[in-house]
Amino acid sequence: MRFGLLPTACRVDEALHITVENVSPDARLVVRATSATPDGKVLASQATFAATRGDLDLARDAPLAGGYAGIDAMGLFWSRSVQDSAAAPPWLALDADPMAVTLSAEVEGTDERITHRLRRMYFDAAIVSRTELRENGLVGALFRPKREGRHPAVLVVGGSGGGLSWSGEMAALLAANGFAALALGYFGLEALPATLDRIPLETFGQALAWLRASPGVQPGGVAVCGSSRGGELALLLGATFPSISAVVAYSPSGIVGPAYPASGHSAWTLSGDELAYADVMPMEEWLSMVARGEAEEESFEWYLRPLRDPALLAASAIRVENIRGPVMLVLGAADRMWPSADLTAFALDRFRHGGFPHEVEVLAYPEAGHFLGWPHVSTTLTRFTHRVSGEEVDFGGTPEATAHARKDSWTRMLAFLRRSLPPRPDLTPA
Repeated sequence: MRFGLLPTACRVDEALHITVENVSPDARLVVRATSATPDGKVLASQATFAATRGDLDLARDAPLAGGYAGIDAMGLFWSRSVQDSAAAPPWLALDADPMAVTLSAEVEGTDERITHRLRRMYFDAAIVSRTELRENGLVGALFRPKREGRHPAVLVVGGSGGGLSWSGEMAALLAANGFAALALGYFGLEALPATLDRIPLETFGQALAWLRASPGVQPGGVAVCGSSRGGELALLLGATFPSISAVVAYSPSGIVGPAYPASGHSAWTLSGDELAYADVMPMEEWLSMVARGEAEEESFEWYLRPLRDPALLAASAIRVENIRGPVMLVLGAADRMWPSADLTAFALDRFRHGGFPHEVEVLAYPEAGHFLGWPHVSTTLTRFTHRVSGEEVDFGGTPEATAHARKDSWTRMLAFLRRSLPPRPDLTPA
């Protein structure tokens, strides 16, 4: 028994063709994917198959039982969940590197087993270069393809977690797919502000100018890509800066939000003035409404009720109709972190009524949650402690639906960027 040809290293967004060869036709195979979490826990999945053809192909065969159902070539990867370290088989030598995954297959009821270790990566140094940005108060990292030529540019911004979380991984993967991508930090890193509070939009204007002037960057417009509060920011930047010619916003909001954690101020400023924002209901008022039976505790009324004030809505809405190019909106309708579908609807209403002349592509996944982006990562961890506020938050969605949303939207997002930022064959190599 042996695995079919598998790499020892691959990018996170690459799908694997996992097969097991030379299996007895009547055997039942238990196949596992096991890795470590950054804090040393075990992240594992398993599925049991009937090898009725004398081999196993995860792109062809559905498991009899396990962490996922149906045919899914990468089901073992997204269905990994945190488990007690004692649950790992004693013969499986777990790699301490959280980016390393050990695949194993064993014939049920026997000692016949095989393993294969592979390392998954966001930054592929063989094909992508990384340049640190530390100039004029800007903090970030530029990822570019190493091949010659000029490449379409994308500014990538993360959300309320701060630093380069999400943006760093996204930018590295975009570069591997042919884009010059700048992951820009705007709080929670080095000399930047500690929290998402009164961040000057001029900072992003400087970053756009720096990116467009960088070697190997294709002249012309730049795309901006962000998630969550970064999705809000992506729409806001597209509405503010003429050099942005395409926007990708994951789990976004068409409304300007408050600082996070709440400080009584806006998250953003322009020309020294705070942008008008829509604040959520005071906690005391919300709890009183729930106690009186006027609202359901699990609803988003605490977020949406203030937006029923027409004056507040008009003041805090992002002028998305001013964006100078196509827009892609990606969201999970089962988002429990904030009401993505409702907040996106505010933007869609302005697109419809503002005579927006460009493409607006909406990818809405009914059972998916908040945390979207690249594919083939574990989607079972939906509750966590927010790294900035310390609040307990819930991404929402089912693991299977969120995994599907990430996989489907990834391919479609790359296609969107390629047609929105077409290569320029007339350009000489940089």
